[in-house]
Amino acid sequence: MTTNLYQPRFVAPHFIEVEGSADLPGAVRRACAFTTAAPGWPQDRDGATHRHECQLRSPTGQWHNNSPVHWQTETRSILGEARVVAEGSATELTQAIAAALAAAHNAPPSPSRTFSSSERVLCKAPAFVEMVREPGMPRIWACAYLSALGPISTELPWTHLQTAFIRAWPSHGKNAFRGELETLPFHALHAFDERQSSQPRDVVTWSASSLEEAIADFYSYTLSPRARI
Repeated sequence: MTTNLYQPRFVAPHFIEVEGSADLPGAVRRACAFTTAAPGWPQDRDGATHRHECQLRSPTGQWHNNSPVHWQTETRSILGEARVVAEGSATELTQAIAAALAAAHNAPPSPSRTFSSSERVLCKAPAFVEMVREPGMPRIWACAYLSALGPISTELPWTHLQTAFIRAWPSHGKNAFRGELETLPFHALHAFDERQSSQPRDVVTWSASSLEEAIADFYSYTLSPRARI
């Protein structure tokens, strides 16, 4: 029996709680990071031109409330020093998410040429953000994003939610950084019944001697062909 292998595709970043929690009282900070390719800019070897880090700050973690949500998007060019910060406030979390991501996709002026309206800023790859460090706890970096594995439907442009964590363990020598990537299918996120706990999920773990190596290992797995789960 032949197994069909698919090339995973990054669709969009997904915000993750880096400080506080929606399940606890108090303020919550959410963040995500990713790279894009903008026409006319120098590219790295993977075709990316910019890295974006988006943050959302709200006085409470609830999705629907009357408190404003502050959003901020910081954009840096991959190979240069160009840096742009956009920020604002929205009346609810969903609006703040849309504003933060839209700011990242507003094409920065090209340093070398003008480009037509038909050219777009394209998502390239997910990236990690550092979580707020609790006293006495190791440093943790997180990455969450939506991906497509297999044929893309016009009604459902993404098929999986993938979440990765890299934890620092300085006392473990060559294995000083430990990574974990969980892949959860779309239908598992919306199975609001007793079948939810039995939905298939894929968990991969690895270790590395440096943060850079741990991140490289993450990309080698998440972007490599594999069977759809």
